[in-house]
Amino acid sequence: MTVVAQKFGAAHKEELEDGKVLLFSRNGIFQARFYKGDRSYIYKSLKTKKLDEARKLATKFFYETEYKKSEGLPLQQKTFAEVMREYIAHRQQQYNQTLLAKVTDSRKGQVSIHMLRQIKRVSKFLIEYCGNKAVDKIDNATIQDYIPWRKDYYHKMPTDAVPRNASLNPADMTLKWETTLLKTLLKWAHEKGYRGEKQLPKWSFSAKNKIVRPTFNVPEYVRIYKRMRKWIYETDSAERRYTRELLRDYVLILANSGMRVGEANNLKEADVEEFTDDRGRKNYMFHVKGKTGMRVVIPRTNAVRYVRRVVARNKLRNDELASGVEREVRSPKRKRTEDKSGWFFCMYDGNKIITLIDQFDAVMSSISMSANRYEQKYSLYSLRHFYAVMAIRKNLSPFLIASNMGTSVQMLQQYYGNHGPSVALATVLGG
Repeated sequence: MTVVAQKFGAAHKEELEDGKVLLFSRNGIFQARFYKGDRSYIYKSLKTKKLDEARKLATKFFYETEYKKSEGLPLQQKTFAEVMREYIAHRQQQYNQTLLAKVTDSRKGQVSIHMLRQIKRVSKFLIEYCGNKAVDKIDNATIQDYIPWRKDYYHKMPTDAVPRNASLNPADMTLKWETTLLKTLLKWAHEKGYRGEKQLPKWSFSAKNKIVRPTFNVPEYVRIYKRMRKWIYETDSAERRYTRELLRDYVLILANSGMRVGEANNLKEADVEEFTDDRGRKNYMFHVKGKTGMRVVIPRTNAVRYVRRVVARNKLRNDELASGVEREVRSPKRKRTEDKSGWFFCMYDGNKIITLIDQFDAVMSSISMSANRYEQKYSLYSLRHFYAVMAIRKNLSPFLIASNMGTSVQMLQQYYGNHGPSVALATVLGG
């Protein structure tokens, strides 16, 4: 055994096994470092202050690690919970780097805050399910058994312990997303060397029940925007009137563009670009970043006036901000928690929209249209479905519709294709 020892004050440092192991002390406790390849190391606390004992333990650690390496075993035994927390920290760091880079355009960045929150939310279920299990022991059966466990999760809780907004019966698409995250984590753990050469699980959950949010027909849509138009003038509060005007344009733009709610909320003013089409018509393009990546969304030309109303309100707000004017709001704490960096759909004080669902629900309730006749509740996402159905009925190319919405032609057909034929097709079918 080759030993090269050095002392730096009270610290001790020496190389063992021809420099393959570094033995050193930290706060009087000896530790060992072993090079595992790819410019990365494994560290182990030897939990002793005695030099001779530390040398023996470090040498033993070296040969155990060499054996694991030769047999394709994981070099470090880690629980699923440890790896999950490490993975979340990794994604958090990616998000923080985006912020440090001063990204001012929603077209940039690796991890959105919404994706990060979703990962953290789902991680609680996954850690509770298999947190103490070694990450290299998770296989196809483990993932498959997650489905019945997750379906029973809230049903086994006392009624008063169930969170207010919890879904007692998770949708198939929810289960698919959660198992996909689990498999993504295992792949990441494999790349980190935590699973050795063990084969990754291949089992996938197939969603059988595809839940399509309800959409509106044209008369219902007309009722909604007429009600929003009147609702604006039913308040004396400047803030409430602003929010109602914002909601009206927000709803009309979503219904005429097919954007997702999250994509709209993340839009910056710089992401909205005016252009003239080949027919000489003025229009706008929205550069969005959503669940399927970055794309350009082109709204119908009748949405131009709605976009211009938003632009005009933003200009007034930006002029006030430049002059140092701060609008009084009902929730002053919000000023300290959000930023005012050029959001396209912004609140009265210039901050980013969190959600407009409460205001939308109030409008729907006021016209007794909160749900359809099958008791399916309308939501802001129903506007995206309305856009898809109207586009299909106008006989637009399925490829162009899918491209504009950031989905696939297959998903378009599965979710929207059964909402009735176009007038032209109905004419042919009528004989």
